[in-house]
Amino acid sequence: MQILIDWTKNLWHRDLVADPVVHGWVLNLYRAGERYPQTIADYFPAAHAPDPALANDLRRHRRDEERHTAMYAHAIETLGQPVMEMEGADVFNVVIRSFTGESFTIDDRDDADTKRRKLAHFLAHAHFLEKRIARSLHYHRDACERGGATVAERVIEAVLRDEERHVSYTAAASRALLGRQEADRVFAHHRQAEAKANLIFSQRQVLAFVRRFGKRPAFYRFCAALMEQAAAYV
Repeated sequence: MQILIDWTKNLWHRDLVADPVVHGWVLNLYRAGERYPQTIADYFPAAHAPDPALANDLRRHRRDEERHTAMYAHAIETLGQPVMEMEGADVFNVVIRSFTGESFTIDDRDDADTKRRKLAHFLAHAHFLEKRIARSLHYHRDACERGGATVAERVIEAVLRDEERHVSYTAAASRALLGRQEADRVFAHHRQAEAKANLIFSQRQVLAFVRRFGKRPAFYRFCAALMEQAAAYV
């Protein structure tokens, strides 16, 4: 099964890279996720971190996302494509939050335990989100290398290095804030939210790809139907 999944995802990303117009579109989708923290107030709450090291990690993470936003814009412009501002269901963060039942919006009036719990939820949310993006970037980097998209490949490689660091520190920091049983519950919640969002978001983008660009329509509509069915069981 994993061999079939890898084959399909490799084909998908090669099709995305093969046409500059399509490639610009998908890089705009990646960029939208990096820009999302700049549009809301409850990501990277460094002011509420319990120690300076975590506060520094959160501030660095925010700066990384801002830098990635500019890097993706450069790659898109190099392809001769417009930088577009995606919104709503075209932003993966928005979709994953629609399946997230826990808040990580910290109020100054929250007590210390509430702040700790909300921060742990944010870190777990970020962990699964970044882990999903890193998986996607592995496929996309390989497709860029194969397709000769040199500038995009360099950008993806640099972003991927940061994302892998984000995946690591967010998991460790979230678990450090929680007891074992509480951590298991928190991680299960955000793991499920990401899994559901991944299928819903991917299905939407596959159908948008077919509708806008018309490549392999029967095959990709079949893939979208499978994702829709799988999402019902997550």
